[in-house]
Amino acid sequence: MNRLHDLQRDFSRFVFQETGLIPGGIKANGMMPEQRLAIYRNNTRAGLTEALRDVYQVVNRLVGDKFFNRLAEAYINAHPPQSASLLEFGGRFADVISGFQDAQALPYLADTARLEWYWHEAYHEADDHALAMSALARLKPEQYGRLGFNIHPSARFLASDYPIARIWACNQADAGQNERIDLNEGACRLLIYRPDVDVKILSLDKAEYQCLTALASGLTLMQAVRQVDAEHPGFDVLSSLQHWLFRGLLTDFFII
Repeated sequence: MNRLHDLQRDFSRFVFQETGLIPGGIKANGMMPEQRLAIYRNNTRAGLTEALRDVYQVVNRLVGDKFFNRLAEAYINAHPPQSASLLEFGGRFADVISGFQDAQALPYLADTARLEWYWHEAYHEADDHALAMSALARLKPEQYGRLGFNIHPSARFLASDYPIARIWACNQADAGQNERIDLNEGACRLLIYRPDVDVKILSLDKAEYQCLTALASGLTLMQAVRQVDAEHPGFDVLSSLQHWLFRGLLTDFFII
């Protein structure tokens, strides 16, 4: 029997599942074992709550500290950290919000959380260089139909029924006076990526969103254009490609 493994398991259960079962081998040392462990549990959960608050600052601002603490408690109970790195902690917060009964009156909140998490991921994602136009000039005409593109590793795509980009922007610390947002003003389709130092959140129209997500899924340019043209005839793919090459979203190409 691995006594250290059993102690670590029971200790984790006490902290994250609040079982009340005191792990064996914990010495009192002037304080009852359950008191010592309760201090550690409270500090751990408080630290994780603050880690979530740091990532989800807009969600916190929208619902307030007390409500956010309840969301964080539900998240920690459902998804305790699986890694020593807190950069990976909080990725399913939007799912918890979606299932949280008291958050149902805020239907935009889960998508706002998704936007914040994608911003967080994009900020910490790997760098890459933009594809040079000169590299494409070397392609042979017979290769055009088999041409695909690699999208910047930081790129994330998000479609929502709510104007979450404006909700996010209006709830930044430097946003100034509060702006009233009409939730019925329409859906949005967003690209979140970090081509250089700053993370960008860009709104896309339906055709561009469909084209870029198709390319990001691994389809060739020809396959993506066929999909888009079926729903959005007349989409100017060449202008779109030039635009995204210039914006650093396309980092390489491949021939299948």
